[in-house]
Amino acid sequence: MSVMREELHHLVDRLPEEKVAPLLRLVRDQLDEQPVGRDLPFIGMLEAEPDFAERSEEILRSEDNHSS
Repeated sequence: MSVMREELHHLVDRLPEEKVAPLLRLVRDQLDEQPVGRDLPFIGMLEAEPDFAERSEEILRSEDNHSS
């Protein structure tokens, strides 16, 4: 690895977390690469009947079949 790349790695490692995203966008723009989408899990709350937790796997399988 070149000296410049090593210095760049070192400097990036020292950046505070809030400065990383803008720098990442800048580097991606230089490479003409599309940003990678993040597949985040859905998190939610709801009120349901007591047996809902017991049936949750069955319900999720059913929803997976509907989305295909």
